[in-house]
Amino acid sequence: MLSFPPDWTFIVQIILFLVLWVCLRRLLFEPNLAVLKKREQQSAGALQEASRVSAEAQEMAEQYKTRLAQTRAGAMQQVDTVYRAAEEQARTLIEDARAESNQTVMNMRETLRQELAAARQDLEKGVPDFSRAIAEKLLGRPLTQP
Repeated sequence: MLSFPPDWTFIVQIILFLVLWVCLRRLLFEPNLAVLKKREQQSAGALQEASRVSAEAQEMAEQYKTRLAQTRAGAMQQVDTVYRAAEEQARTLIEDARAESNQTVMNMRETLRQELAAARQDLEKGVPDFSRAIAEKLLGRPLTQP
């Protein structure tokens, strides 16, 4: 039973408890707290590093998207330029072909006109002979020369 004032065993128990407390604190609690604190710092550092890496990845993704959009726009512009150049070249080729065909047709018409004129002259020269031959065939006898 407890008596008041407590006897000397109670004081010894308190002293032993304090000694045990100091020993446990130095040998167990402080090293464990240091390990826990170190783990917390590493975890916080790892979280900060992960956050930083994530932010960098986001920034790189945005830069990639921007560069990709710029590249696509540039490629589309180049395609458009090539397409317009091809259209212009096709238009030029068609115009040249039309001009050449018109020139060819004009040359052929001139050649035909000249050949027709030459044929008419030849036929006009041969009209008396043809008419004589036709008349001889129709009459069935040779015609006398005038």
